Amino acid sequence: MSEECRNKVLITGANGFVGSRLCRRMLADGYQVIAGVREGCNREMLAGLKMEFRYGDVTRPETLAAMVAGVDYIIHNAGVVKAIRPELFYRVNHFGTRNIAEAALTNSGLKKFVFISSLAAAGPSDSVRPLSETDPPHPVTEYGRSKLAGEEALLELKDRLPIVIIRPPGVYGPGDREMYAIFKMVNFRLRPLLGNLNRKIQLVHVDDLCRGVAAALKSETPGGAIYFVAENRAYSFRELVSALGRAVDRKGIPLYLPGGLVRLAARLSQGVMKLFGRPPMFTVEKADEILGSWEVATRRAERELGFQAEIAFPDGARETMAWYRKEGWL
Repeated sequence: MSEECRNKVLITGANGFVGSRLCRRMLADGYQVIAGVREGCNREMLAGLKMEFRYGDVTRPETLAAMVAGVDYIIHNAGVVKAIRPELFYRVNHFGTRNIAEAALTNSGLKKFVFISSLAAAGPSDSVRPLSETDPPHPVTEYGRSKLAGEEALLELKDRLPIVIIRPPGVYGPGDREMYAIFKMVNFRLRPLLGNLNRKIQLVHVDDLCRGVAAALKSETPGGAIYFVAENRAYSFRELVSALGRAVDRKGIPLYLPGGLVRLAARLSQGVMKLFGRPPMFTVEKADEILGSWEVATRRAERELGFQAEIAFPDGARETMAWYRKEGWL
């Protein structure tokens, strides 16, 4: 098929962990991929990929019209997961999402606008049942609240844009830096047992997330539809740590930290990073997030997108650990 005949998909935040895997997935599926990135960004994770680059910044609306021009699909993946000041979350995740959606309104041929939101926008689950997409959102972090605000900005345009919202839980896999810390601890023969060990955690391998996004592009979906894209089972925190231990294939020392001590460590981390003027990865809000239960129902994605995750966490953890070792991260 000629370049002119292939559907064009724009992926914002293409140079990051999830964005770069989305680029690979879309290329494999036969799309003409356009990487939407900021000027001067690190493009190392996109090395060797044959695609077009367009430069823009979601916080600067005047840069976005050229970025979205002539594309058939938009996957809006760009976002901020850590920030020194909460305002940055909203500037990028809320107003930035609104900016690119408003720019997309000028593209009359757009077939689908997929927003990569987060389970954080929905909030944690309780001990009674998994969350569904129809449950009222109750985010517990500024990050989650900013993602929810981005969703709400899009839903105001659902009659004018073919919008789909994807809410993944924690995403892991080769190249991930967010869950790298716990892989590193387990590799150093520590077994971090944090808070209530029976709470439920649901995750998604990055390649399964990309499969879910690909399914959302191809499926007939209602305007403004929201989907949890995740492995179809949750694990207790104890089970997750055990799976990581098997992935490392080393004995480890259990290190139990009650919730109060985890929050204290988060306060110390937050204070130290503030002194150095750097965004902390481990904040009090992040500690509360880690100590929460995160379990979702995946039936809607299975029914309407035909999506079901293929990678169970024990298998994905082994693959990810092997990648970290091969690349010299561990």
